[in-house]
Amino acid sequence: MKLNTLLLIAVVVFGCKSNEKEQNDYIKISQTTPSLNDIIEFDNYFEISELIYLESNDTSIIDFIHKIAADDYLFIKGGGAVYKFDKEGNFISKIERGKDGPNEFKNLTDIILLKEEKRIWIYDSNKRNILQYDYDFNFEINYKLQYPFFGIEKITDGLLGTAGYMMVTDKPNSLIKFSGENLATGYSLEESFLPFKEEKSKYLHVGRNDYFSKSDKGGFNFINSFNDTIYHIDESGIPKIEYYIDFGNKKVSEDDLTKREYSTIVDVFRYINTTDKSFNIGNVFQSNNFLTFSFFNSGKSFISVYNKTDRSLVSGNKIKLRYRDAETVISIDEEMSIGSFGDGRGYISLPTESILLEKDQKMFDSKEGDNPVIIIFHEK
Repeated sequence: MKLNTLLLIAVVVFGCKSNEKEQNDYIKISQTTPSLNDIIEFDNYFEISELIYLESNDTSIIDFIHKIAADDYLFIKGGGAVYKFDKEGNFISKIERGKDGPNEFKNLTDIILLKEEKRIWIYDSNKRNILQYDYDFNFEINYKLQYPFFGIEKITDGLLGTAGYMMVTDKPNSLIKFSGENLATGYSLEESFLPFKEEKSKYLHVGRNDYFSKSDKGGFNFINSFNDTIYHIDESGIPKIEYYIDFGNKKVSEDDLTKREYSTIVDVFRYINTTDKSFNIGNVFQSNNFLTFSFFNSGKSFISVYNKTDRSLVSGNKIKLRYRDAETVISIDEEMSIGSFGDGRGYISLPTESILLEKDQKMFDSKEGDNPVIIIFHEK
């Protein structure tokens, strides 16, 4: 697949605004719709360094892996619990959703590791607070942030939060910045970015786990639902457009999102999935030479790898993985997730259900009902 990459000069593109000011130094990637038979040769770009088989028992089974944070241990955000494994995948402990205790979380929304302090933050969008624990899950601090977000991230002198298209302040902006140093001294709302049409706040609520992803060059990449822009956020907390994914005539337009009398997000997905439109950039992993991202078209998941050096793009519904002397081709599924540790390594969470791995469960030394296999990879 050919890629036409160029710098956009004096072009107004929906969703491509940073603090309401136009930019002209981002990269446009022209994304066509791949075939369901198109395969990405993963080892043309990345090398699998290890497979982690998470211990599977009655206590450690994870309903769905939303996010993995790594330091001395692997901390995995499931649907209602945070699981702690060692680096070999041995289960250690977990902390589960409580009923309604003062220092318990009700809605497990996001997790953040403070590696220097060896602490973990658990953000609860229902109670609108951040709970701080040490790495052994001993409770320390309950901080009332007072704002409902889908995701948060820590920067040097502050905190970032996103509620997608929900109105959480008096301005319809998707990214909120707070100033402050830690939970003990607290955080104050400072500024907000990335405006959207207020009408969207009535129904365009998408709970997802990949709004933020750690960038190998420092800071974070940021995406929003039904927006074809990938932003970079450095330690200042200010978003800057880095890539615009141009779907051409397959793009979801503003009219598709705001002029159809939607009541809920279900109405939006129901309509978009009846079209041939492409949408929902996500699963962003950015290394020195490659940008990897996913998107949907006609209800199907696809992944693209953009080569920054030769400006080429490959896309597909399947990826071919090679590890040691074995190889397999797996179909992309929304149950899979791709993430970044921010240190040059990425991960793929691969469910073990037979619908995905089919005959290759033997290769991954797993069986149906086991915890997902974690594939750790890095750029070649």
